[in-house]
This record gives sequence, C-alpha cells and structure tokens, in this order.
Amino acid sequence: MVPSLRYLVGARGRAHGALFGGFPGACGPASGRPRPLCGGGRSASTSSFDIVIVGGGIVGLASARALILRHPSLSIGVLEKEKDLAIHQTGHNSGVVHSGIYYKPESLKAKLCVQGAALLYEYCQQKGISYKQCGKLIVAVEQEEIPRLKALYERGLQNGVQGLRLIQQEDIKKKEPYCRGLMAIDCPHTGIVDYRQVALSFAQDFQEAGGSVLTNFEVKDIEMAKEGPSGSIDAE
Repeated sequence: MVPSLRYLVGARGRAHGALFGGFPGACGPASGRPRPLCGGGRSASTSSFDIVIVGGGIVGLASARALILRHPSLSIGVLEKEKDLAIHQTGHNSGVVHSGIYYKPESLKAKLCVQGAALLYEYCQQKGISYKQCGKLIVAVEQEEIPRLKALYERGLQNGVQGLRLIQQEDIKKKEPYCRGLMAIDCPHTGIVDYRQVALSFAQDFQEAGGSVLTNFEVKDIEMAKEGPSGSIDAE
C-alpha cells in the first residue's frame, strides 16, 4: 500500500509517493557532519504529516527548516526521490554568494539578495561552514562602458550593497595584476561557498528540531482532498 501524506502547502490534498522497501524507521537527528538521512524526528515512522515539502534541495530544506523553527508543534516531512539530498542543482553550481548589485532597486529580488548574503555569511560562521568572501571586480575595458559601470555602481548603492567603490586602473592592477581595465567596481561582499554543505546543514537543523527527511521517496501524484466535518484535511 502506498503511504498517503497530508500537506498544507498551497491547495489542500494528498501526495502519493513511491517508497522502495516501505517507510524507513526513524533514524533520529543527525550528529556531527550533516548527512542525508532516510528519516528522523517525530514523524518518520508514520504516514501522515501536517506539512510535506517535496524536494530535498536547498530551497526545500531551507523552507522546511524555517517552518519547523517557527511552528515546532507541527509534524513536517521532506521527501526526496534520490538516495541523497541536494545532489542536483544545489550541488552543481558556481557557488557564488551574490551581493545584489545587479537587481532593480526596491525590487524583492534585490532586498532578498542583499539580506540573504549577510544571513548566509552569519550562518556559515555559526556552523563552521567554509566560505570565502573574496570579492569581485566589475570592469569597464572600453571608454563607452564607463557610464554603464557608473550607473551599475549607483544601483548597487541604492540596493544597500556594502563596501562598493569605484577604482581606477592603478588599483585594478593592485587587486588583480592580470586584469586590464579603465575603471572597475570593487565589490568586496561577493563570495563563494559550497551550497550542498549549507543545504545538508539545513537538513541537520531541521531533523534536530524534530523534522523528518525521507529519501528514495518519489512523489508521483498529488490529489485534492475535501475538508472533513471537523475541519481536518482528510476527507476519508
């Protein structure tokens, strides 16, 4: 029998998944280095959750972590079809921590990028996750590029990106001896990090707070369910 999982994200209904070998037992919270575990927390041995998040990448795990920290009384599960967590886009990207300089001022993307970068550095420091705040140069190599560079600099200031400064040829060579340009934006808050390591740390936080992670669990169908008389999302 395929387990039914209740969820409260978006429309109310049921997600049906395929789990090889049946539901895994409760594995408990992770210890030491974050691990992609089959399950953990209070609900790993049941087939019912208050909230289910489909997908164990960094977005799903960050969402699950935020939810359980804000609502510890709810039973929350993360379902991942692969045997490990965060092995697709989360684990295969450039690892850049963007500063937020490019986005339209006052846009949500700009605000979240600037705030998110600061929170990510803080989180990595708390958890002992390696990162490098190496900074970057945005370089104008032709005279006609300088007005656009200055406009980008002003945009970064409007977005609240910290530490921005315009530098000339001499300072460009001091920072990057093999870089040639007429003018550049020095953006010191750009960095790099292993986002899979961050995602696995989110998973550990989630499990230690009582959440459940189920790997080798592929959701193949989601059905709408009518509300029962008592307000339960189970209609049956």
